[in-house]
Amino acid sequence: MRRDEAEAYYEVAVLCAGSTSHADWKAAGSNAVLGGIAAADAICGAVLGQHHVGEDHAQARRLLDTACSPDRQPGNQLTRLTDEKTNFQYSSARVTREQTSRLVLALERLIAAMRQKTDPSR
Repeated sequence: MRRDEAEAYYEVAVLCAGSTSHADWKAAGSNAVLGGIAAADAICGAVLGQHHVGEDHAQARRLLDTACSPDRQPGNQLTRLTDEKTNFQYSSARVTREQTSRLVLALERLIAAMRQKTDPSR
């Protein structure tokens, strides 16, 4: 279920990132953050049989690092996303297309790792 949610958040993030609207860029970034959390949950669930529950994104990162060891890149992508959570989801500040693009790229990389780790044919 979390894998499907991650994929849906990614699709919406890509769609909104292509807009010329600051509000859409913020929605894209917000969806990228949520998609990254869902992708991390999917990876951890598939590999470890559990995922992090709670607001401590550092703990979620540690669990993801365990699931993906020795590859730390998925964890780096998750951190890149969660570090921007407040800015994209709660702040009234405008965001730039470049900021949004960086988040969508981080999600894209995390989605690629998720697809690899959760592919039932592996």
